[in-house]
Amino acid sequence: MTVIVSKGSKLQHEIASTLTDIAQIISIDGPDAEVETFEADHLGNTNPGIPMKPTGRVAGGSVGFEMFFDPALAGHQDLTDQLLTPAVTNWATVFSDATAWPFAGTLKSLAPAVDLADGLKASGEIELDGLVTYPT
Repeated sequence: MTVIVSKGSKLQHEIASTLTDIAQIISIDGPDAEVETFEADHLGNTNPGIPMKPTGRVAGGSVGFEMFFDPALAGHQDLTDQLLTPAVTNWATVFSDATAWPFAGTLKSLAPAVDLADGLKASGEIELDGLVTYPT
């Protein structure tokens, strides 16, 4: 079993047709894909457990991130541009072993955080349009 370190992982966004690293990312959470299910119980079920069955649909979820924020960086300005002109664009999470999880999504939020005892940070959320392209 291989343990892949987190340091060296990247969040990328497509800028001018090229997936480009977003600088100063501290953490990446998700995507938190979720299989849609339905309750399949019926009157003849004598089992006390409630059966749940998949519908065959999957919600792609979202990717959250935290970063040290620099409003003067072109890549960070690209994020604020995404808020002003929302669109489904291409993104990718690339782990330190170079495994890439590309996905399409819309930047849903970007929130700066100012703290006396810390550097200027921002957190954001990208809502997926469909699913991540998982490697097989």
